[in-house]
Amino acid sequence: MFDPSTWMSYVFFVLCLVLGWGAAGALDFEGILRRSTSWRARLLLRIGVTLVLAEGFRVFLSFMLSPMLDLFVGQSINGFKPFY
Repeated sequence: MFDPSTWMSYVFFVLCLVLGWGAAGALDFEGILRRSTSWRARLLLRIGVTLVLAEGFRVFLSFMLSPMLDLFVGQSINGFKPFY
């Protein structure tokens, strides 16, 4: 159905989301998320921070991983292409 490079791109995206979610929780050392009034506000704030951090992880890891993956896969992977 999907070729391996497509699956790798999806796994990479999910990995960046997981890293962003973890980093959003780790950055809450002042308790900003716990001071919000409702659980919905805390959830929306954490999701927003997660998306921003996930994009940062995606760009950073793309620059780090794309040359190595191009060697192993032998073709360019869309999710891992660095922006020049």
